[in-house]
Amino acid sequence: MARRAVLVALVAVLVTTSWLRLEQLPVSWREWAPMPLLALVPVLAVAFTRSRLAVAGALLASTLVAASVAYEVPLSDARPFDPRRDYFGPILDGIRQGFLDFYETQLPFNRIDFALMHSLVLLAIFGLTAVTGMLVMARRPVGAALALVVAVGWPATLTPGESPLRAGVFALVGVLAVLFLLRRDEPARGVLQGTAVGLVLVAAAVGASTTEAVAKGAFLSWKSWDPYDRPVDPVSVDYVWRANYQGIQFPEKPTTVMRVKVSGSRRSLYWRATTLDDYTGQVWDEELQLGEPRQVEQIDVIGRNPLLPEAAANEEDWVRQDVTIEALRDTHLIASAQPVRWRPGTEAPVADAAGDVAVLPGTLRRDQRYTVWSYVPRPNPSQLASFEGDYPDELARYLEVVYQPLPEWSVRGRDTLMAVFFGAEHADEFEIATLESLYEAGRGVTSEAESPYEAAVLLETWFREAGGFTYDEQPPAPLGGEPALVDFVNGAKRGYCQHYAGAMALMLRLLGVPARVAVGFTSGSYDDDEQEWVVSDTNAHAWVEVWFPRFGWIPFDPTPGRGQLAATYSVYSGSFNAGDAADLGLADRLQGISPALAERIRSANQRPGLEGSGIGSGGAGAASTVRDRGPSIVLLLVLVLAGAYTALVLLKTVRRSLRFATRDTRSLAGACRRDLVGFLADQGVELAPSATVAEIGAALDRYYAVNAEPFVRSLSIARFGPPADAGRALREARRELRDVRSVLRRRLGVLSRLRGAASLRSLAF
Repeated sequence: MARRAVLVALVAVLVTTSWLRLEQLPVSWREWAPMPLLALVPVLAVAFTRSRLAVAGALLASTLVAASVAYEVPLSDARPFDPRRDYFGPILDGIRQGFLDFYETQLPFNRIDFALMHSLVLLAIFGLTAVTGMLVMARRPVGAALALVVAVGWPATLTPGESPLRAGVFALVGVLAVLFLLRRDEPARGVLQGTAVGLVLVAAAVGASTTEAVAKGAFLSWKSWDPYDRPVDPVSVDYVWRANYQGIQFPEKPTTVMRVKVSGSRRSLYWRATTLDDYTGQVWDEELQLGEPRQVEQIDVIGRNPLLPEAAANEEDWVRQDVTIEALRDTHLIASAQPVRWRPGTEAPVADAAGDVAVLPGTLRRDQRYTVWSYVPRPNPSQLASFEGDYPDELARYLEVVYQPLPEWSVRGRDTLMAVFFGAEHADEFEIATLESLYEAGRGVTSEAESPYEAAVLLETWFREAGGFTYDEQPPAPLGGEPALVDFVNGAKRGYCQHYAGAMALMLRLLGVPARVAVGFTSGSYDDDEQEWVVSDTNAHAWVEVWFPRFGWIPFDPTPGRGQLAATYSVYSGSFNAGDAADLGLADRLQGISPALAERIRSANQRPGLEGSGIGSGGAGAASTVRDRGPSIVLLLVLVLAGAYTALVLLKTVRRSLRFATRDTRSLAGACRRDLVGFLADQGVELAPSATVAEIGAALDRYYAVNAEPFVRSLSIARFGPPADAGRALREARRELRDVRSVLRRRLGVLSRLRGAASLRSLAF
């Protein structure tokens, strides 16, 4: 046992040093040490048990932990029935991409630029050490020697380095040690003879390998094999994020600019490039207060950004994003709002504005990857409404217009102070004087608001529904030299996202609420097979961020038809907490702006979630004298799970058939709606019980890029149209429903469809 333990230690050293030679920068022992230590788990299992099941369990458990450590994906994300959690997807994709990267870069590589290659190296250290060590402990000298040759020789052929002979000597020493020490007990004389013979063999191998007769080129140059042909590079897209109110035109053919894998969440987050913090009197402008550029592997923001709340230090509230650039020519690192940690993935210096925005000296390159963690809170309306507007001094910059300070929301006598502000103090300044009409309009909209949150919700609703605004990507030019945002609110009422976001943020500042314009991209479309968000150039967008003390910068989106926030605090979110808003009295504030929305909030009852849904089993089996019941128990468990799965699918099929077992047109129309809502719920897309047919269609477009307009139109007529037209519309709606479900089945992967079939969520509808 002692000799085998020494051999396992030698194997761990040889494998680790061989694979770490592939990297340019030194690797801290804190990163690589867990790999050989975890490899000892199955090795010790081989040493102390003869049960193959126990060894397989130890190998499986240690592999899962090693992959979690190497790819920084928590094991708690291994929840196959929760679409918001994914463990195997990011790891398998990381292994695939890391392997392909070996054919796209020079060795040795820089782990800052190729983090997935570094993770794959760590996993290789674990796997090869575990396999070779298990063969050593099982006294399989030939198998252990071959495994060691592969483990040490593979990285040596990838990058010979400056001393290829040294690597070969170490490999030969290891192989000879394995073959010799795994022999049965030998007397001391035999050990000495074996050692002498081994040294002679090593010396002979070194001498022979330096002669021209032996040291020839490789017989099979497998390093030149490329298992992956990358597609033709698409056209890159670049942006000017400064405000521009002269019109935009999205291309007819979208170009994918980036892909984002979000660990632990499937929420439709906004991807922010930068923020426009200063209103100059004409436009919102980007004036970042950047620090000195520095070349770092990681930027930690906690403690540097004074506007981050204390809760941001809790890593359980962080959302990890692995970003891959495809066709984006920009200097900003794109990420969800409120980043708390950056791994830029580049050797170039990175300048950052207290971590809130990160900027490169050059542009992002194609296939560049980086990782960022963001603090993404989930506040309810009542939590945001409890803040009365007493802001810290660090927010003074966000309470300025045309570089002039404004009194905050909670200041006593604020109306008088604003009258003075627009009176004699700035009467001769055109750019400020023109804002008085926006201030009065904002006061009128928010006259019932009792908190900054309510003011933000009222303005968001006003821009989306009640203000008479029209989304127009080619709005008319302002008349009479008026600033574009003033003309947008008072005159044309036509514009696109920059008009809506700029006007709302400006009006909030005039009301004493710190706000700014954020620019970047909406979430994009979700690729269910790849478990990632696909973001195209047509997703470019601008929205509003409002600051709250316990949660930091919270996004609001006043642009109708563009933004789809997955938030509990916005009345235009699919996850809006209407029950909490009703208790808050928000419906009364919205009555004068949107009576229909106010009524929906009043009538909403907070529906309890389906916590702990799943298939359980219980019972005790009779005692038995049979010692090895492993296969029968596994088979029984498989049969029980298969039976439960089949029964659940049959139950849902029968219920669906009964739902359509009627001749009443209106009832059948309602059945069509419930059928599609249940289908989406089984895929993890939960809609409110009161969701309209149009909202269902919007969800299909947002999550799966399915055009459901014909279905929405036909079903709306079948449910609410004249009786004479309802029958025909119902037949069309049922045909469209079959088409929509057929498209969804094609868009979803096999695993997603199987998981959806076993979901209990649709049984609640």
